[in-house]
Amino acid sequence: MENNKTQNLETKFLYFQLSNEERESAIYFLLESILKVREQVNSFVPMRNFDEDVNIYLAHLLFAMSLPDYHEMADPFISSNPQEVFEWVRQTEDPMLRYFIFKVNADNLLIQSTIFNPNPEKTKRSWIKRDKKEEKNEDRLAAILYYNHAARAHKGIYDKRTGVGEVLEKIAGNLDLYRHVLIHMKDDYFKFIECFREQAFQRFLGKLNGYEKEHQRETKMEQFLDAYQGWLQTKYPGTKKQVLQLVQELKQLDPHFNFDVNKLNE
Repeated sequence: MENNKTQNLETKFLYFQLSNEERESAIYFLLESILKVREQVNSFVPMRNFDEDVNIYLAHLLFAMSLPDYHEMADPFISSNPQEVFEWVRQTEDPMLRYFIFKVNADNLLIQSTIFNPNPEKTKRSWIKRDKKEEKNEDRLAAILYYNHAARAHKGIYDKRTGVGEVLEKIAGNLDLYRHVLIHMKDDYFKFIECFREQAFQRFLGKLNGYEKEHQRETKMEQFLDAYQGWLQTKYPGTKKQVLQLVQELKQLDPHFNFDVNKLNE
């Protein structure tokens, strides 16, 4: 685990800072979905259990997990074996990396047991009935343990209580509640992923089309300059015709292109 992997871990993946309107719209959609679930379950869940800072954290987490950059950074530190996770923590002296290892493993267990859970109905029923077998689920207990360790690690970094640490503690203390919320917004999340990827693909096509046009414009410009230079040297009518044709093609590719065709009559 090289030191460069820890650079800017918190600024990149703590609350996954937004940089543009598109990301803000994505976060807003996910947050609205969480709040919608909150209203649906409000009849049997006290409103005070829904902490707004946790809602925001979960929305940012879900968005981050839709990005390849997140997985590139987080996946090397994720393991299904708790012993391996704690061994990684023991091997590093970097307090931010210790925090990050606990955090990404806790987040991974939370999302895998909800959004990517192939049998969510079982988890829904166990949340309401407090099924004893579910209460002893190893992944559930590991997630609570990781969140609590991440919270303490974050406080240790700054030597004081932190807002992030409190959020992680809240998730650990109400893990079943937030798992329930995430399970109920599963369909919305995959709708978001489909839409987000489609938009990203369209942007890619747009950039590709722009690149192709620019490349074509540069090629035509080279052809035009060569033809014009040839006409200046020879005054050959066929070359003049070629120059005029290239002028029209360049104007189609670039409306700002301008050439005084009267020069060809001089």
